[in-house]
Order: sequence, then structure tokens, then C-alpha cells
Amino acid sequence: MKNILFVDDEPRILSALKRMLHAQRGEWNMTFVEGGAAALEELEKARFDVVISDMRMPGMDGAALLMEVRRRHPSAVRIVLSGYTDLATAMRSVQVAHQFLTKPCESDALRDVVTRACNLRDLLAAPALTALVGQIDALPPAPRVYSELTSALLDPDVPIERIATVVEQDYAICAKILQVVNSSFFALPRVVSSIRQAISYLGVSMLKNLVLTAEVFRQFEGKRMPSWFSFEEEIEHASLTALVAGKLLPDKKAAENAHTAAMLHDTGRLIFAVKLPDAYRAVVEAAGGADRPLCAAERAALGASHAEVGAYLLGIWGIPYPIIEAVAFHEEPLRTSSRTFDVVGAVHVADALAREAVFGTRAPPPDAVYLEAVGRGASLPEWRALAQRLAGELGVAEPSCANPGGGR
Repeated sequence: MKNILFVDDEPRILSALKRMLHAQRGEWNMTFVEGGAAALEELEKARFDVVISDMRMPGMDGAALLMEVRRRHPSAVRIVLSGYTDLATAMRSVQVAHQFLTKPCESDALRDVVTRACNLRDLLAAPALTALVGQIDALPPAPRVYSELTSALLDPDVPIERIATVVEQDYAICAKILQVVNSSFFALPRVVSSIRQAISYLGVSMLKNLVLTAEVFRQFEGKRMPSWFSFEEEIEHASLTALVAGKLLPDKKAAENAHTAAMLHDTGRLIFAVKLPDAYRAVVEAAGGADRPLCAAERAALGASHAEVGAYLLGIWGIPYPIIEAVAFHEEPLRTSSRTFDVVGAVHVADALAREAVFGTRAPPPDAVYLEAVGRGASLPEWRALAQRLAGELGVAEPSCANPGGGR
């Protein structure tokens, strides 16, 4: 049973939450308190799995409270439930909250967010995963420019010149941003040649995502890869997967998260190839020879899958939960509690169709049971045609040293 702490300065809001979540009493042990000071008292008495707080409260606001929760109980899931959606509020919460929900929030939506966040937290805290990570001598450090950009964006009034100054520290990232903004993905009417212009087209969310993915791949680019593993082909597959995933969701924010998660979905494979090259080669070959899902072979031999290791690293870096969740479950979307087609599903489908566009019927198709569960089975032919068209535009060829199962 999960222990959930609800915090708000308005008694009527707390009463409404109690009524709305009455049916959850069999699954959640819920505590409702008024204000940050009362919440801290409860946190001294008991350990909570989830803390859900309003943002604007007198005395101690939600951001300050969740920062204290992070310090005292780092494993707790932290959620903002606020009636304010202005940029200043959102930016203050981004460093301390795993999720941001707006009032009014339906009980089903709140239950789904809490359940999924707890499932992901439990997955990343699994003893087998932490034991495997402990065997790896050093995980890559948090990306520097991404961290600086995130800090700059905490100020809602930060001028675009300040953002551009942070990005312009790194010429390679600048080149990547200009390449993407001038690609067919955006289809702009004229060529963009300055970072300031690019930022105005991209928006800060997409900008952060591009900086993150550029820095992640660069951390591995200088590493010595084993001869059987192609870094260039990994990037090619990630790029095609990201293009497809970004076009499967109509919501702009969800599409951006899907694009980023798709770029990063096989980060765990890079970690295995660099840190455990011999052991990982044996796993990949065994999975290919037995026609066995790669994630299952990885768990059997190593204790955790590449999807889980990649998500673990992104969790350490403080990457937003929707991206981490999609990386963690991109091979097995039915392991999430959600039955709506969202970022997890978009990355799963895009990953499978990107491999299928290259390998044909030798690549495993998207999970048909999952697609039926989310009511999108009929969309598969359209999505398959999209993936094949994008693969042709990118000029993607069959890899020389990857197996058709790819991540699975």
C-alpha cells in the first residue's frame, strides 16, 4: 500500500480531494494536511511514497516544500498539483517535481500519474538494477550545457540573449541545433543561420531536448567502441526513431518528449557496449541465435536490460519523468499502467517501425496486444508507411553489424 501525502493551503480543496479519491482507500494510505509546515511535521512522523503539493501557498510554497522533501526523502515521488499554469510557476517546479498537474484534475488522471510514477521509481530502485550499475566503474556525468541551460531557464524573465549565450559555448551543439531547425522536420520557409533565430523557432522545451541529446551522444562518441558495435549506426537508428515518434502524437509537448526519448531510448546499449563489451557481445549473440527478446536475454545474463540502465542514468541526471518512462518501457509498453497512446507508445512503435523499415519482416513488429489495448491497431499501416518514407528521406541502409531485433 502506497503512503500518499496531499498538501494544500485551502481546506475545501483537501476536502474535495478526499471525496474524489475515496475509492482509492484500498490501495493508498492518504494523509491530507494544510500548508508546508504541517507537511514537514508529517514527514518527520512517517515515510511517504508520494508527496502531492499545491504550488502557491503562504509561508512555504510548493517548490520550497518539495525541495525539502527531495533533501529528506529523495526516493519519494514529488508531484505539483496547481491551479496556476504560468511559466514562472512551471519553471520553479521543474527542478523539484517529477510531474506537474493542473487543477481541476480528474481522479483517473491523478491515479494514473501516481501509479506510473511509483512503478518507474520501483523499477529504478530494483536491487538487480542497482547491483548491475554498481559493477560499472563510472556512469557518464550530467551534461554540462544542459544543466546550465536548465538553471538559466529557472528565471521566467530570462532574455533570449542569455539562453543563446549558454548554448553558444559549444559549437558542436550550435551546429546540431541549426541542422535540426533547417531540416524537413520543421519545414521553415527560409534558412535559419543564427542561434537566436533558431531558439525563437524551436522554443525552450525543444531547445533543451536537442541540447540534451547532442551532449549524451557526444559523451560516447569519443569512447572506444568494440569492433562488433557501430556507434554511427546507433545514431542513425535513433535519429529515424525520433523522427517517427515525433509525428505520432498531436500534442506538441508530448511530441517533443517522444522525439527526445526516442533519441535516447538505446542509451543503455551504449553503456553496455563501452563498459561491458565482452559480456554484452555474448548477450547480443545469444539473443540473436535463439530468436529471443534482447531485454529478456540482458536481464537473464546481466540482471537488468539496456532500457532500464538507460532510464537509470537519465533519472540520476534529473531528466523529466515522461522521457525516463518512455526509455524504461520502450520495449515493453504493457508494463506501464496506462492504456492510452502516449510518449511510451510512440517510442515503442517508432523503434519497431524504424527497424522494420531497414530489416523488413526480419524485425519484430510493434506489440499487437498493446496497440489493441490502446485502440490504435488500425493506425499501424499509416505509421508503417510514414516510417518507410522517412527512412528513404534519411537514406538509412541496413546496418552491417546490428541484429534485426535491435533493442528487443
